This record gives sequence, structure tokens and C-alpha cells, in this order.
Amino acid sequence: MSLSEKSAAIAAALQAQSEFPLLRGERIALRGPRDEDADALFALFSEPQVMRYWSRPAMRGRDEARALIDNIREGQQQRTMFNWVIADAADVAVGSCTLFQFDAVHRRAELGYALHPSQWGRGIAREAASLTLDWAFDGLGLHRVDAGIDPDNDASRALLHRLGFVTEGRQRESFFVGDRVTDSELLGLLAADWRARR
Repeated sequence: MSLSEKSAAIAAALQAQSEFPLLRGERIALRGPRDEDADALFALFSEPQVMRYWSRPAMRGRDEARALIDNIREGQQQRTMFNWVIADAADVAVGSCTLFQFDAVHRRAELGYALHPSQWGRGIAREAASLTLDWAFDGLGLHRVDAGIDPDNDASRALLHRLGFVTEGRQRESFFVGDRVTDSELLGLLAADWRARR
């Protein structure tokens, strides 16, 4: 298959996703958001520990969580973003995992994730990211997935390195959160490296 055919196949695969693909792991599922997830998403994105390294301020009201759900649905409908809810065994939302910044021509996207502190240290973020990367590389046929983190976020860097991401550089003063400006550490994972680790 030529490069242009591979790019066209990715674009077609994205357009074929009329709904959120349901990705199931051993302990969690990645699914589309529901209206009743608003309280759980507010609990996640209003939590100071979660938002410490995020590129936006913590949520202050549940209306922001409801707006986020609308934004997630719009991104999926336009095929610009797939922002799954991480649901536990009881189908309660405990986090989110996102593929965004799709570039079909260059066959890449960016990964993001957030997990409520009550779930930290259990391997849930790794399981969610692994499900997403399997879908990105095997389901869509991407060649590369990028990630950007606050350079002070040691836990996120460690997770990404365990997944096979390589730190490739640093962008200076690339995000403002309120009056604070931060750098971005840039990491990348190639499909061949991901498959070699499985």
C-alpha cells in the first residue's frame, strides 16, 4: 500500500467511527461520555492534584463538566478527537483518555489522559493508554503517537516511558495556566516500537 493509500485509509477509518469505539480491558472500559458522567468528570477535573500539571485551570462548577461532555461529543462527531471516559468495573467514570490532533497525511495523533487520585498507583492509566494505543496503531493504522507533558510531571513521564515513548525535546514556555507559564516535554512512540514491546 502506498503512503497516500495509507493516509486515505486512516481518514476513512476515522470517518467510519459514527460512535465511540468501546475498548475493553481486564479492569476497565473506555467508552463515550454520558450525561450522568458530569458529576464524576467534575470530581476529576476540579481535583487540584489532577490539574496541577494540566494545561487549563481546575473546574469550578458542574456546568463546566457538562460543557466538556458536549465538547467531547462534538469532537467525536467531527472526528477531530476521541476523548473516552475511563469506566471502572461498576461503569463509574474514574478518568479520561484522549486521542486528538489527528493528522491522516502524516499518520499521527496525540495522546492525553487524566485519572482520579483514588485510582493512582493501580496501573489503570497504563491499561487505558495501552487500549488507546492498540486502537490507534492497529485500528486506525497510525504510524506515530505523540504526547506532551509538564516537565515537572515525573509520574506521567514514567508512565509514558514504560509504554515505550521516548523523550524527544522540550518546548519552552508553551502553555499558560492562569498567570503561570510552563514548558512542554515532547515524547513520541512509533507503531513499530509499540508492536515490538507486545
